[in-house]
Amino acid sequence: MLTLFNDILGFYVLPGLILAFGLCFLFILVPQVQGLNSYRMARHMMGGAYLLFFAALVAEAVGMKMEMLPLVHQMLMLTISIAQAFLFTFALTTLVDVQFFSWRRFWREVLIIIVPAAAAFASIPFVSDHPSLLVRRSSFLLLVLFYGYKIIDYIALFRRRYSDYERRMSDYYSDDERRRLFWVKRSFISALFIGVLAMLYAFYPNVLTNLLFSLVLVIYYGAFALRFINYAFTFQRIEAAMESELFAPSSNHEQSDESFPIPDSSEGIGDEELMKRLSELMTSRKLYVKTDLTIEEVAVLAGESHRAVSAAINSHESTNFKSWVNGYRIAAAERLIKEGYLEHHTTDALAAAVGFANRISFYRVFKKATGSSPTDYR
Repeated sequence: MLTLFNDILGFYVLPGLILAFGLCFLFILVPQVQGLNSYRMARHMMGGAYLLFFAALVAEAVGMKMEMLPLVHQMLMLTISIAQAFLFTFALTTLVDVQFFSWRRFWREVLIIIVPAAAAFASIPFVSDHPSLLVRRSSFLLLVLFYGYKIIDYIALFRRRYSDYERRMSDYYSDDERRRLFWVKRSFISALFIGVLAMLYAFYPNVLTNLLFSLVLVIYYGAFALRFINYAFTFQRIEAAMESELFAPSSNHEQSDESFPIPDSSEGIGDEELMKRLSELMTSRKLYVKTDLTIEEVAVLAGESHRAVSAAINSHESTNFKSWVNGYRIAAAERLIKEGYLEHHTTDALAAAVGFANRISFYRVFKKATGSSPTDYR
């Protein structure tokens, strides 16, 4: 019964699911919006990853029918895992760094993966008849070491890019906009976990481990594909923010009726004077109460580029835009609490009144700033 269930799952359910989602990645249309170029490229890479996995599953099934050597089967699983780790890393990193992907980098990594794997497979006929078990399995063990090295390399790569992404979001948005792509980080960690499982399965292939591994793959690949495909509209705003940092801001903003007169850009002003202007904006117009306030909006009102505003906040206040705005929000919350606001309103209402998107974010920032919760502070 276990073998039957394993065959159905491994030969029909998993390949069918992978093929269907691979085609969805490639052929479901992405809105033709400039801000989605990076997402579109990532979708194509994920489609390639899914179709590659489907082809590998078919090859594995054919090989099992033809009584493939256990060593070849193990090496095939490792090679599939390496390729999957590569494609997932590149696709997910492209989501958080719009400047990351290049064809040169892509094909270079393909060669780095193909050459060692091809060499390992080519060496099998020369070591398969050796009396020493260690020599017979040397190709497999070397491939395992290579795979482990690439996993560490991909972890380091993604961590660097994701840290840069979080910094960019905190320098652009005043709320937790960065968390809109937090699922990317979770997906990457999950993919690494599956990679480790693949290595363990390669060492101990049997019906039970294959069944468990197939179940994990069905759940992960299905949930991940659904999230990825339906994320185009949410991602659009984040990519726009990242591109806004990379390219000079537009100079043809329509000046708001409430904005400061925009000075001659050739004159420029110092950080101290700019900070005074920004502080006046925040206190007199209470810009901080807008939940989704961005540095671009503040910069337009101040009559400066968002680069200049970011540089002034970073150098003069030694913090990022998000933390700077939250400082005004917490100060406003303290004033309201002292005036008895919580006697007639909830903590959620207080959070909304001072510009926080939700009570959890407000509670976390308030406690970090004051050392106590809003109710204890009261």
